[in-house]
Amino acid sequence: MGTVCWLSGADLLLPSHGLPAEEQWQAALDAAPIYVFTAAGAGESTQSASERTLPQLRIPVLTVEESLRAWDAALKKHRVNTQTGAQLGDLTGNLTVLAQRFRFSADAIGRVASSLGRAANAPVDRARLILACEQEIGLQIGSNARLVAPRFTRPELVLDAERSRQFDELVGAMEHIAEVHSAWGTGRAWGNAGISALFAGAPGTGKTMAAEVLAAQLQLPMYRIDLSQVVNKYIGETEKNLRRLFDAGEQADVLLFFDEADALFGQRTQVRSSNDRFANLEVSYLLERMENFRGLAVLATNRKKDLDEAFLRRLRYVIEFPLPGEAERASIWRKAIPAEVSVDGIEFDTLSREFALSGGHIRSIVLNACLQAAAQDPTSSPVPSPAPRLTMENLMRGIAREFEKLGRPLSAQQRESSQPSKPAPPARIPEAR
Repeated sequence: MGTVCWLSGADLLLPSHGLPAEEQWQAALDAAPIYVFTAAGAGESTQSASERTLPQLRIPVLTVEESLRAWDAALKKHRVNTQTGAQLGDLTGNLTVLAQRFRFSADAIGRVASSLGRAANAPVDRARLILACEQEIGLQIGSNARLVAPRFTRPELVLDAERSRQFDELVGAMEHIAEVHSAWGTGRAWGNAGISALFAGAPGTGKTMAAEVLAAQLQLPMYRIDLSQVVNKYIGETEKNLRRLFDAGEQADVLLFFDEADALFGQRTQVRSSNDRFANLEVSYLLERMENFRGLAVLATNRKKDLDEAFLRRLRYVIEFPLPGEAERASIWRKAIPAEVSVDGIEFDTLSREFALSGGHIRSIVLNACLQAAAQDPTSSPVPSPAPRLTMENLMRGIAREFEKLGRPLSAQQRESSQPSKPAPPARIPEAR
């Protein structure tokens, strides 16, 4: 490769990943009279012992003004139809939104503009511009994470007063962090870092649901990290995968969701072997990237005690998700049953009082009860109803199955208290003598 570049009068640019050891490729290219450039992402070491190595050249991120000029030039170059109008909005305003939400390099801006230029000649509006940018982010993230479409809204998230207040504080912080960093001057001290939060609690208490609600409220694309793609048994590969993930996430306002975070953010151990040393290096790298990450990262775990204590200092928000109380359980029961289903005869107060279940278990019970109710012969009902209908019997059967999975058989008191209330017999009028 070095000889080809020499004969063609070109220099060589090596990628930021996939290289052999530094001394190997330096020895291979040492004889070629060319300049060799090596790209390095954030957090990568670029030190070299070679006397021929020139000082590092740091390429800063484009400012908003530079990004606006790059967008304008790229759209004109690729002849993207940006005619303005009542529905398309002001072009300057649209580009300003792109420059603020997506911190792309000039090359990435060119790729997005090129993809828009190859499409139909219809004028592009703000939605199409944002969608094209989100597709570019998705390509850079690759298979390391999966795009998640939020399924829930804020009214569906049932929290107690304290947890609800903490959640709203997190939403407010994300909505104003850019303003505080720029206008209040905190960006200089904190390196324009974003926000990282930890959702901790037992399974089924609403951690994933809260992350989806957070993404929906902030209107951010949510990427769920695939640990099977990120974690690699080969030394150094896990750090490379994480670096690509964080680098792509920092180019836009996105939510990175680390489920089962204790698998990645575990405690560092005493070094007894080379494996322990490299495992500790992974945790140390994560500590550094989490502290400097400019986006929104949400970690969820069922085992908070297994996390490294150094992570807790770097997390801006830690929200505990306890098992819901009786009042919260009653609300979850009502919200879990679809609006299309008739709930006449269901005693929500009894269900919430007698069965201490998490929201995840309640939703599983409701789904199972709906499936069983639909499988019943509709002609067996003495009063046919045009709307789907759940009964206490359906729910109790689902509760019994859920308790069997948990290894907690229902007590006789629970079975008796959950029986449908029978109307009192009419008072007997004594016969006249």
